[in-house]
Amino acid sequence: MSDKKTIWITGSKGFLGSEFVKRFSDLGYNVIGTDYEVTVCDADKVCSFAVEVQPDVIINCAGIPRSVTGLSNRIKAYETNALGARNVALAANTVGALIIQVSTDDVFPPRLHEAVNEFDNPHPECAYGKSKRAGETMVRDTTPDHAIIRSSWLYSVNGGILMDILNAVNAGKTYKARTDQFASPTSVSMYVKFLDRLIQNGGTGVFHITSQGCVSRYDFAAKVMEICGIDKGKFLEPATDLVTAEKIELESLMLEMYGAQLPAWDVDLRSYLEEVGLAK
Repeated sequence: MSDKKTIWITGSKGFLGSEFVKRFSDLGYNVIGTDYEVTVCDADKVCSFAVEVQPDVIINCAGIPRSVTGLSNRIKAYETNALGARNVALAANTVGALIIQVSTDDVFPPRLHEAVNEFDNPHPECAYGKSKRAGETMVRDTTPDHAIIRSSWLYSVNGGILMDILNAVNAGKTYKARTDQFASPTSVSMYVKFLDRLIQNGGTGVFHITSQGCVSRYDFAAKVMEICGIDKGKFLEPATDLVTAEKIELESLMLEMYGAQLPAWDVDLRSYLEEVGLAK
């Protein structure tokens, strides 16, 4: 990089935030990570910290995850995922920084008949998706200097579906994988690669960063085991549930219009497993 930009990453102790701290540091950025000590729910503290460190970019990874978001705690989810995002956007505005709001495919309904791109209107159905959509709206309405990034099934050896698979195998347990839940699993490595390009090119707006193609959790797990030399007959078990079946495929239309070539999900997976030394 010709000039060393400062990136402030909120939620830096979470799965994605911690990955970002390491990977953007490795790319040559000056990275500052914060977590609960600068809670995004405290607008004054967020703004004061931004004024103190003067970041060029703020990546907002702070949030209440889908796994713990429901009707019983939706107030806390909205406070963090929506109002917290607004607070970070206000701070970004104050110091003239680009805010990158980490969002999700859950802003769309869980059962789609075709792929959706950045120009399709989100219509979330679950409490988590609704809170993240509210966060998107608040960021967009607060500052024009924003990038909203949606993705699917982000994974690394430290989090997401891949970690769950490897943990089960390492513990000698059967991994039950859904044959009726489909999306586009995306490695953190590939995600950061394209996020870095957006930062360097000053990209703003809404972007989908996902690997290409759609696959079930079962077939993804089977491919992981194949690449890693694991006996899927010993460790992999199919599972179904009509109530929670889903299919969401994000199309990265904006990146494709900029000429980006995103890898197929299985190519991305093999590349990542080779990167971390697990491919056989």
